[in-house]
Amino acid sequence: MSGRQDFRSRYRQRAHEAAHADESPIPEADVPDAVHAFRGNAELITTNEQLADLLAHLREAGSFAYDSEFIGESSYTPLLCLVQTATVDRVGLIDPLAPGLDLKPFWELLADPTLEKIVHAGAQDVEPVARVIGKPVQNLFDTQIAAGFVALAYPASLAKLTLATTGVNLAKGLTFTQWDARPFSAKQLRYAADDVRYLPAVAAEIKKRLAVTGHAAWAKAECDALCEPGQYKFSTETAIEKVRGSGSLAGSQFNALLDLAVWRDAAAREADLPARAYLKDEILVDLVRNKPKTTEQLGRIRNLPRPLIEKRGDTLIAMIAAGLARPYDGPAPERQAETTVAQKFAADALWTAAQAICQSQSIDPAAVTSRQEIGDLHRALITGSSPAALRLMTGWRSEALGQKLVDLWTSRKPLTFTLPAE
Repeated sequence: MSGRQDFRSRYRQRAHEAAHADESPIPEADVPDAVHAFRGNAELITTNEQLADLLAHLREAGSFAYDSEFIGESSYTPLLCLVQTATVDRVGLIDPLAPGLDLKPFWELLADPTLEKIVHAGAQDVEPVARVIGKPVQNLFDTQIAAGFVALAYPASLAKLTLATTGVNLAKGLTFTQWDARPFSAKQLRYAADDVRYLPAVAAEIKKRLAVTGHAAWAKAECDALCEPGQYKFSTETAIEKVRGSGSLAGSQFNALLDLAVWRDAAAREADLPARAYLKDEILVDLVRNKPKTTEQLGRIRNLPRPLIEKRGDTLIAMIAAGLARPYDGPAPERQAETTVAQKFAADALWTAAQAICQSQSIDPAAVTSRQEIGDLHRALITGSSPAALRLMTGWRSEALGQKLVDLWTSRKPLTFTLPAE
């Protein structure tokens, strides 16, 4: 186990012990009268009979919030430790580690397009569904995403968004508690319940604001994109760009990096460790850049584990050599900076315009694009190449911003707009 993993494990253990040491009674949720949220204690679901009853309630409600607690630093597939659900009438906490409990009916419910599911920053929460049952989550409303379309900050924490939309000040959570330890403490259960208790009210308020801004369709498109299962699987098509530091490489070095990334994923899966815990990104990049030809040279790679050198050293050396020997004909993930001071100034100006255009529509610019993407658009514009393949020029992003920037650049006409009132 790496030092960082060991630190997290110790931190979880201390948080768990602290939660159990606090024997003070947990009061019912202090829900303001103006907020429509369940005030009672959560139910802990540990049997299939209890789960069936809860799912029947969620189906009848037609819309429900859910969240999940994972431990992700110690295994290739994160360990699911708790699933929280909430409607305005009930909060149910499902224990996935309860003996004999079958979660498949719950995953099927998440894949049912007739029911709305409310999450906050839900990427980790939707990932298991396609992996377990081969179907994506459907009809998802992510409050963090949607908030970016109604003049609220993106990304905002659950606590800040709950306060901004309902006036409720959430207590400090227990993100790093030892969720896989049993039994749960009353404090753990209360905090877990509050992670979903207010989400229906938060979503209702954001939907009211979406109706005013007229951006409901754009928010839905972005929430739907979160459910695409392909983004949660290891893919050779995106493996290089997901390695931090890959932009410092060039040419056939990308071959070696891709081979190493594919090998690392398979080795991490076999060892049941997260890929980056098995071998850090910076080590992969250093291996490619230094082109070691002997195990002695491998030993000079900073932080490369000695046991790995002894066991897989020859494999790594051969893999790097073979990758470097092949001509590279794929796209380079590296980002080229503007070549002149004037070009950088123009790209910065385009980024400033992008921010103003977004904010004039009550959209947080971070929900739409990034400074790097604006740089990509700028390079396409000054080189005369088509920007059509850029993410900024596809779907709702093109309508909200991309085409406006192209028109601005092409016509050189001044921008006129009115910023939304606070």
